Amino acid sequence: MGRYCYTFSNRDGYVLRCERDENGQCTRNCRHVKIEEVPRHELAKIKMPGLPHSAQARSGAGEEASNAFDASAHVSYLRQAEFMLNEARSNFENSGIASIQTDSDLSEIADGRYDGGNHLLALELRVDFDGSGVVSGDIFGTSFGQRDYLASFRTAPGTKVTRSDQNPWTLVFEERESKAVTGSGELLQGVSGSSLRLVLRIDGAIDGLPANREFELIAEWKSKHLRRLGIELEREAGTDAPPTYDFNGRNVTYERAFEDAGFEVFDAGVSSSIPREPDGWGTAQLHALMTDHAQSSLTRAAWRQQLLWLGKPSRRGLLGVMFDTTALLPRQGTAVFDTEIRDLVPNEVERKIIQTTMHELGHGLNLAHRFEREVGRADSKSIMNYGWRYKGGGKEPEFWEKFDFSFDPDELEFLRHAPRNAVIPGGAAFHSVNYWADGNGGYSPYVPEVPLDILDLRLEAPIGGPVFAFGQPVLLGVELTNLSNQDLNLDRRFLDPKTGFLEIRVRKVEGTAGAKHSARHFHPMLERCFDFEASVADVVSSGQSISDNLNLTFGSGGFTFAEPGRYEVQAIVAIYDNRGDQNPNNDRELIVPSNWLTIHIAHPTSRVEEEEVVTVLQREDVGTWFALGGSSALEEAENVLSAVLDRRLHGEDSVTDPIAANIIRCKGIDAGRRYRRFQRGRYRATNGKPDVAASLLAKLTEPAMKAFDRSTAAATKRLCEKHAKRAKAAAKSK
Repeated sequence: MGRYCYTFSNRDGYVLRCERDENGQCTRNCRHVKIEEVPRHELAKIKMPGLPHSAQARSGAGEEASNAFDASAHVSYLRQAEFMLNEARSNFENSGIASIQTDSDLSEIADGRYDGGNHLLALELRVDFDGSGVVSGDIFGTSFGQRDYLASFRTAPGTKVTRSDQNPWTLVFEERESKAVTGSGELLQGVSGSSLRLVLRIDGAIDGLPANREFELIAEWKSKHLRRLGIELEREAGTDAPPTYDFNGRNVTYERAFEDAGFEVFDAGVSSSIPREPDGWGTAQLHALMTDHAQSSLTRAAWRQQLLWLGKPSRRGLLGVMFDTTALLPRQGTAVFDTEIRDLVPNEVERKIIQTTMHELGHGLNLAHRFEREVGRADSKSIMNYGWRYKGGGKEPEFWEKFDFSFDPDELEFLRHAPRNAVIPGGAAFHSVNYWADGNGGYSPYVPEVPLDILDLRLEAPIGGPVFAFGQPVLLGVELTNLSNQDLNLDRRFLDPKTGFLEIRVRKVEGTAGAKHSARHFHPMLERCFDFEASVADVVSSGQSISDNLNLTFGSGGFTFAEPGRYEVQAIVAIYDNRGDQNPNNDRELIVPSNWLTIHIAHPTSRVEEEEVVTVLQREDVGTWFALGGSSALEEAENVLSAVLDRRLHGEDSVTDPIAANIIRCKGIDAGRRYRRFQRGRYRATNGKPDVAASLLAKLTEPAMKAFDRSTAAATKRLCEKHAKRAKAAAKSK
């Protein structure tokens, strides 16, 4: 043990040095010293304020020491920590250790994951010469016994590297806040046959890493898999286990197919058994299941996904779903409806179950549908496509003939080498990384788009008009009308953005001149993956319509209309052309764009209202609660919104406030739901409270309904009548 103990100071270039007594404890004899006076072997031992020995030093070291531990100086301490880490790295690199002679011949380097670093940094290195032609990695800080993610890097996009290339290569670095800088990296054979040396240079500032100079990391080969993914499986009683499928003489499971993509799949936690739910599982119930059963933390990003293996959904034809929310972190939960798939798929059911499982887990790793207009790859045979959407539709046999349980090359490159935050569950928002775009980031569809003039798509504002109160949930109506002179089969799922049929674009309009921002896409919190059935469609006569509502309040990117001002919203339906059997060359998507609807988000009318919106109504768990139509699993959100409701009603029975109307509507919807919760070590089933639901929804009289569009208002009235009948029947049976 050294003579001194050291603690960070708020004075740049200095630390606080305290003498130790004969028992090794820090004494009150402390003073500031320059960092250069700290022996290199002591740098890693410097304590953060608040650890035991620093607290002793603070107790009697005089005014100078006391000031060093002022809580307001934490920012300075952290900056000092960064400075000292860089100094320590510099000392390490100049100590002669980094000058070991190694081989620049890369011909014998094996693909795979390498783990290592140095005494201050940890490295996960991915070498993929034979696959995507990319070298990438993640860098972590390891100071003070912590392992903290700092940045990711990869060889330049669009450039394939090989073992015979001359390096250093150009690298792109991206830190945890998604700031990107360029740099370079030189890969060398290490001293042992399984080790590598990596010499990096970052041409810019990234917190915790040296800038504009070289530093070195050493790593040993760890695995042929480039990344790891843990699956926490929760299985409903009565469902079959995840299947195996014989594909060209090889037994395929979803785990083995992911291994082909470069992932080592492992069991995370103990599989739970969920009691059967004969009425099927709805979105809010799935969210509650995930929250109740999660064995790993849902409050931090981790290479784990929760897979709910269930029987039936509440919506017929739903095969799987990915949740983009745990109130704060995205892409941590998925569900597959095994019984529903077995009922709907007559042939090769095991193949379809494995594809659906991989498809949903792919969403959890931030992969989008290939057929979406924004992606434009409807001709793909990827796991992330639908057979019935292949090449515009009507060519499902061709899709399955080519299907081989694989991802497309751009998807593989993304899964293996994208920055950690873009892929890891709990990281970046779903659909936030356009990995499929061309070199200019533009949209280039593989399947031609043809306007469909026999349909008309319209967006509708609320009954009370297109002005929304600040903080009011934004619900709009959407209507699809048959303009042809004959009956058409129209599926209501065409109007659901969660299924991938309906694209929503939003742009903000600034100033009196009406300058328009670039349109951005709204993506809901979850992806619903359906099997298309003609029997689900409505027969719509000429001049008639189908309609639905759109809840655009909160999506995977957060609150869509977080700021007051003027916005324009457009919807686009992309309908597959199912006439491929009659016309084999008919590879196209049929496009129906809507009007651009202008809406206004009003400015707050008072400081109190502004504070309420910013501190309560724009909380992420509150946004999730509104998006789910209420949820008993989000108790804190429920409680704070109940307080908001009380303040806005002012003790009155009549409801005119639009935010109060939305809270009451969601409370009414949730009160009528059946839940099966796992709490305090046991399952508890509730059949819903139809009397409570009917009572709440009945408060939404005509003045309150002005906050909603016609479709939402009509659906709310129907739901109120349904629960009233249930409540009356229940009362009679007692």
